[in-house]
Order: sequence, then C-alpha cells, then structure tokens
Amino acid sequence: MCNLILVLVLLLNYFLKLIFLLFKIILFYNASALISQTNLRNRSTMSWMIKVSSFCLCTCLPLLLAEPVFLTPYIESGRIQEAQRDSLVNSSKGLSSLLPKKSHAGFITVNKTLGNHLFFWYFPCLENTSAPLLVWLNGGPGVSSMFGLLWENGPIEISSEDNICKYKPRKHSWTKSFSMLYIDNPVNVGYSFSESGPAGERLTQDSVSKDLYSFMEQFYSLFPDYKKRELYIGGQSYAGKYVPYLAHVIHTQRMANASDIPLAGIYIGGPFFDPPTQSPAFFYYLYSMGAISHEQMLFHQKTVENLFRDYKNGQLKITNLSHIFPTLVPRLGFDSKDNYLSNVRPRYDKAWKFMNTVEVREAVHVGIRKFRVINENIFDRFSSDIFVSAKDKVGALLEHYKVLIFTGDSDVIVSTYMVDTALMSTPWSKQAEFIASSRTPWWSVSQTGPELKGFYTSVGQLCRVVVRKAGHQTPHDQPEAALEMMQQFVNYGCLKGDVKVPRQRYHRVLKNCSGIENSGSSNGSTIQASKRCTLPIL
Repeated sequence: MCNLILVLVLLLNYFLKLIFLLFKIILFYNASALISQTNLRNRSTMSWMIKVSSFCLCTCLPLLLAEPVFLTPYIESGRIQEAQRDSLVNSSKGLSSLLPKKSHAGFITVNKTLGNHLFFWYFPCLENTSAPLLVWLNGGPGVSSMFGLLWENGPIEISSEDNICKYKPRKHSWTKSFSMLYIDNPVNVGYSFSESGPAGERLTQDSVSKDLYSFMEQFYSLFPDYKKRELYIGGQSYAGKYVPYLAHVIHTQRMANASDIPLAGIYIGGPFFDPPTQSPAFFYYLYSMGAISHEQMLFHQKTVENLFRDYKNGQLKITNLSHIFPTLVPRLGFDSKDNYLSNVRPRYDKAWKFMNTVEVREAVHVGIRKFRVINENIFDRFSSDIFVSAKDKVGALLEHYKVLIFTGDSDVIVSTYMVDTALMSTPWSKQAEFIASSRTPWWSVSQTGPELKGFYTSVGQLCRVVVRKAGHQTPHDQPEAALEMMQQFVNYGCLKGDVKVPRQRYHRVLKNCSGIENSGSSNGSTIQASKRCTLPIL
C-alpha cells in the first residue's frame, strides 16, 4: 500500500512539474506580446514587474512542488542504494562552501498509525572512514537538534553577533573526527512532524525512546556498514533523559538478542537526568556566586521540595511547565543563564533563519514543511515528565558501557553541583568509590604552552569532566576543549591525563619583592627570588 502511495505521489509531482513548465512558456510568451503592445513610457515598468513576478514564481514554485523524502518505504522494500542516493544533500546551490562534500537528510517514519516522521541530518566522517557514529540530541524539551549542529559542534557555525547573519565552516567541527547524526526529537520539533498533529506528540520518555529506537533500527538498515563501528548516543540538557532512556532500550534489546546496534557508550553535557535531586540543588550555584542570599536559597529549595512532594502524593495540578518556572526561579540581573560569565545568548533566531531558507529546505528534502527551532507547546506539555528521574537507567548503563558526563563550570542552568548531587545518588556498583573520589586537573598542550582545560574524575566506566570557562553550551563556549574531550573519551574511555606541567620551560626573568632580578630555576619546584619571597611554579 505504501509503495502504491509513493508511486502516486511521484506521478503527481512529475505532472505538476510539467504543468509548471508549460505555465512558464505561456507566461513569457504572453508577457512579450503584452510589452510589445504597450506604449514606450510604461513598457520598461511593466517589463520589470513581469520579470520580478516570474523570478519569484520560478524560485518558490519548485520548492512547493518538491516532495519530502520519506525513506521508510525504500528501506522496507530493500531499495537501500536508491534511498542513499535520494537522501543525499544537494549542496551545490549556495551551500557548497559551508557543507562537507557528502551528507544525507530526510524523514524516517517511526509510527505509521500516527504518521510520525523524524527528520535527520547525517554527516559521515570523510577524514576517517572507520570513525565511530555519534548521535546528537538537543533537549528543551522542544529544541531542535539542528541548533546543536549550527551553534555547537556541526560543520556549520553561525555568528553570535547581533544584526549579523553570517555562516562559516566550523574550525573544530566534530564531523572531522566522527560521523555525526543529528535527529529532530520528539515529533513536532524542528522538521520532525506528526500527521496527527498534537495527538501524535510523544510526551513521556517511554514513548519518545520508542520512536527513537524505531529510527535507529531503520537507520542501520539504511547504512548497514555502521554496524561494524561503535555507536555513542549523546546530547545535552534535557537530552539527559532522552539519551539514557534510548540507550537502555537498545541495551535491553541487545541482551535479548533482538538487536545488533553496536552501542559502546553515552555522553551528555549539562544533563538534567534526575529532576527530584537536581532541582533543589539549582539554587546553590546562584548562592555561591552571590546572585541570591542564603535566605533566598533556602526559601527556593523548600519551594521546589514541596512541589515534588505534592506531585508524588498526587496533590499537584499542573497545566504546563510555563506556570512553574516563573514562580521558582528568582529574577536575575544577567542576560544569559547559559553562561554566568558571558552575555552571549544562544542564537536560536539565526538557526531558525538558516534552516528555513529556500536553499536549505530544498537541499535537505523537506518540501513545504516549516522548521521550528523551539516548540514551546512541547515544552509546556512535558509537565508530568519533568518529575521523572532517569538515574536508574544511567546506573544500569554504567555497568555495561562507557559514560561521559560533562558540565561547564559557568553553567547556571545545570551546574556542576547539580550534576554531582545526582551522580552521587545514582545506584551502581561503584557509587561509593565515586563519592570518595578526587578531581584531577586536565592539562592540555596548546600553541602558547600548557593550558588548564578543566578537571576530571574517572571511576569504573564513568568519566566525569568539568570544562573551564564554559557554560551550558560547552562545545560552543570551548570548542577545542570539547572536541579533545570527545576524542579522548572515545579512544581511551576518559581523559588520558598524561600532560604534565613542564616546569623546565619556565626560564623567564622574575622580579622579586625587593626589585632584584633573578632567573627562573629549571629544576626546582619553586623559584627563589629572594630570602623574603618564594614564587611557586604551577
């Protein structure tokens, strides 16, 4: 039945294109005749108007006639090569300087009854044909993963400056080291959609992970060679729940010999995976930075604890999340809650503008679908899910797979303290060892010498990293450090930690407290500048 519908759609499309061609011929013929009959004074004006109208028609109508690429019928009928060909992104029209030479995009149907279709944009790693596959999911709930592609780690970078809409290739793109798969999730976010409208929306983690699992099974049918490579599922923020739920479904199916998806690990930045524990801890960071008083911190913590208690007892009546947060979060004087030390706001507007251009929409095969970078209705309707924890899933995955949890030290939304509080209460075999563990400085070699990139803890299969000078959007704030972190996690399970501070390099001339110059020592742990002043070498 699906194949018959597809054939009818294609025939209709070709018929409309033929009508469009005939219409163009008639339009230009009549325009020429009309101009020749018009007096000389109005002829140039009419010619200009007709040319503009014709240009608009010729530009927009092909987009209206272009059909979205639905890949599930190809997959089900075994036409894999045809599906790969038709999903290739056409980057020749103004995008060739931005995009890698090869990428794929389109829709995969994850629920035929509801008509749920998930949109994806996939970039195979061209520099390493055996590179692992990384899935990226943004959170929200209700934020498109194309925002992560454009703002954080994809091959295209958008400018953060106001009134400037610039796009350029990203220097530290993750696509240079990994094959990257960006999925708009759940339905009705980004380009993903449900033919059932709001009735088809997935508002629980079980239903979201069911759609994502169906997507992954079909993706591996579409690109079977990737079954030979490692898979890492990740994202940030509210994807701290999407990721462990999906990974746990895959794990369960693997244990039952019902799936051969090669899951190797998960990675999550600023993960909001245990709201009952993390939400009260939100206010500690604000207090530690001096943004609220101790009394304010205690008041808001108590309010949140009461909220979760009422929900647990069935006494809380919520219509949507927008009714909750304004009463909980105090008014703050800084612009961006993503990074306490920065005024740069995430440019959702520029991501929306880029994805809605005619060139991009035609290139990624979405037809007349409209792109929504944020669906606030999805955010509101996730009201009950906000109270559900995913730490049992995280704990189960820690026993079998590599797990990277990272945060920026300036993240206000999901702070380091919030994440550590949740991890310390996550049940797994090495919980006590993690609680008793210490941080190790993460030094990295840069062009100017050794640089402290952050701190990390490695316990069992858990790699816990805190990135310096980064906020909620860590790959955007510290792109070089984020890419290095991912490379070491995939290759070694955590940061190697073998970069030592080379004390021998400190041969600078120092001035001691008395103003007497003294050369730096090349073999001691301190430099003696005078009897009254000892300067430690870091």
